[in-house]
Amino acid sequence: MNRGKRLLSVVFLLAWAMAQVGSAAELISNQGFENGFTAWELWGDGDLREEYYGVAPHNGTSFLRLWLRSGWYQDFAVQKGDAFNCSAWITTAGKDALWGDAYGELKVEWRNKAGEDREVGEATSVKFDLLGKLNKTIKKDEWTRIELPPVIAPANATHGRVLLTIWSSDDKGGGCALFDDVSLQKAGPGN
Repeated sequence: MNRGKRLLSVVFLLAWAMAQVGSAAELISNQGFENGFTAWELWGDGDLREEYYGVAPHNGTSFLRLWLRSGWYQDFAVQKGDAFNCSAWITTAGKDALWGDAYGELKVEWRNKAGEDREVGEATSVKFDLLGKLNKTIKKDEWTRIELPPVIAPANATHGRVLLTIWSSDDKGGGCALFDDVSLQKAGPGN
């Protein structure tokens, strides 16, 4: 094979490999909340909105609104050492903005179903507010993408859990956290 054809073959193989990396399978079902509550478990106070005080969805026709101490989550299967990338689009409505000690959070935790479903290993999260006291400072009415650093399943995890939450200390905070376009993709195989 001549030098030009070999170079063309190498370029083609590199392009193909990069396309495979860029097309990782999405592991979150109903990531934009377009299908209602489908695939999500919840606790506390939350609902789906097409609009809230002038905030429209980041993408599609719906987004999740949480208030008080509440959250939604989805579980996903793991093997020891599996690596994942997780992200979401977040904001707070200007007319119902996070205040006081209230904050929103995107979190991945590891769980084990042997016996009771319990948390194992160390969770990874990004907490956000308007005050700059946490991992990410956001602006009212403006969607911001947050991304966790790559997370790796510990040996004793049987599954992972992606959580979207809002927390505050009773009357010391409030407002809403808005979430849309949640993503979880496998970044690498386990050991």
